[in-house]
Amino acid sequence: MIAGSDEAGGLARGVLTAAVFVAYLGITTSASVDLILVAGEIAVIAALAITILVKIGPAHYSAAVLWPASSPNHRLADLTDAMIYGFTAFAGFEAAAALGEEATNSRRSVPVSIVGIVVVTGTFYLLVVCAEAFAAGRHGIAGLIGQASPLGYLTSRFWSPSVLWSIDLVIVLAGLSFVVASVNAAIRIMFTMGRERTLPGSLGRLSHRRTPVTAIGCLAAITLLIGLPLTYVYGGVPTFGYLAGIGGLPVVLIYLAVNIAVIRAFRTEFRDEFRLGRHLLIPAAATAVFLFPLWGILFPGAYTLANLLPFFSLGWLLIGAIAAGLLRARRPATFQALGRAVAPNLDKQLEPD
Repeated sequence: MIAGSDEAGGLARGVLTAAVFVAYLGITTSASVDLILVAGEIAVIAALAITILVKIGPAHYSAAVLWPASSPNHRLADLTDAMIYGFTAFAGFEAAAALGEEATNSRRSVPVSIVGIVVVTGTFYLLVVCAEAFAAGRHGIAGLIGQASPLGYLTSRFWSPSVLWSIDLVIVLAGLSFVVASVNAAIRIMFTMGRERTLPGSLGRLSHRRTPVTAIGCLAAITLLIGLPLTYVYGGVPTFGYLAGIGGLPVVLIYLAVNIAVIRAFRTEFRDEFRLGRHLLIPAAATAVFLFPLWGILFPGAYTLANLLPFFSLGWLLIGAIAAGLLRARRPATFQALGRAVAPNLDKQLEPD
């Protein structure tokens, strides 16, 4: 177990080091690297999914495998638990907004990027989920998720055991692309908040390459302090599961709040632009959907360590709410300026390399 933990810790350090290095080189470099990694990952997994769908044939396409009754424990709680990690995995499509300051035309490029990512990623996720579910069958879901590597199992079954290395490589590249994207978004947020003095001003310092070097170093240190001890104790996969569980509640609450805010904003401040479907029906339906994982987080079937972890995020959210309240009361001008990085008239301080 110690050897496995050392290996996982070394891999985690390597991935973080690579992500921090490309972030230091600049957003053009890091975005290009991330795009290449994601494209490779999607190509391999999509090819496997298409192979599965072709080989099993339409006779095995059944919507019944997607119903709660087909879940391992035959209960709705299985779906709410899965939605927690599903939303956490899908989170990040809005990261384009954090990078909007470095876009030539943020008013156009940010919305186009976000919608494009949602469409492409949503289609890819649906393709893979259907392929996996149809391959397992209604009564084989529990067996599939019980595999040490579900993707490896499907690769051996529908391709060949000799190409299992390709799936292992894809998993590593997927992890690296996830970290690169997350690091880019988090760094830009820290930089902006440092520059606007909502965090220490040193976080707004730029390197000679016009990259936020202090924010990069700070994020790397925080990541190591949190991730490495957990990785050495529990291993890489359980640590990711725990941290994703902690992040699940803020993600659900943020998306829930955004949908409610859209309804309120277009019924008050932007009433002239209000559209029934776009500004009421769609966000209302999304709000209802987000109530399911929220219920699963707050009322888990069993109060194990993994299910209790999201409650740690409540404390973090409370700290944030208190900090926002104090900032609004003491420095209202600074509070009002939050989020201006994606405003089309902002003077750009970060230049693409």
